[in-house]
Amino acid sequence: MLVKPERLRPGDTVAATSLSWGVAATVPHRYDAGKRQIQETFGVKVIETPNALREPDWLYRNPKARADDLHWALENDEVRGILSMIGGSVRILPYLNFDQIRKHPKIFGASATSFRL
Repeated sequence: MLVKPERLRPGDTVAATSLSWGVAATVPHRYDAGKRQIQETFGVKVIETPNALREPDWLYRNPKARADDLHWALENDEVRGILSMIGGSVRILPYLNFDQIRKHPKIFGASATSFRL
């Protein structure tokens, strides 16, 4: 059964996560500029998941931590949308809790253009 989450509205909180690799740690100035642009363009507040700003090598070695970040964003009542900074990775699939994903439907995108306000 498909569960459609409510659309985002200005003032909502979006969690930025690194489901694939640590792009934000590699080019922090680009991440900061992108975060600022999303906040100004869409009027949302962007927060990072606990491991989102970790180094690429650490994230590569810890696919469970990346899945845990997704679960954290799903369970966080403040978060209404989730933005993966650079795609995702099949390496996190064994760690995903699909019941949790179903229980906490949220807008999810792999780029800011995924968000329609």
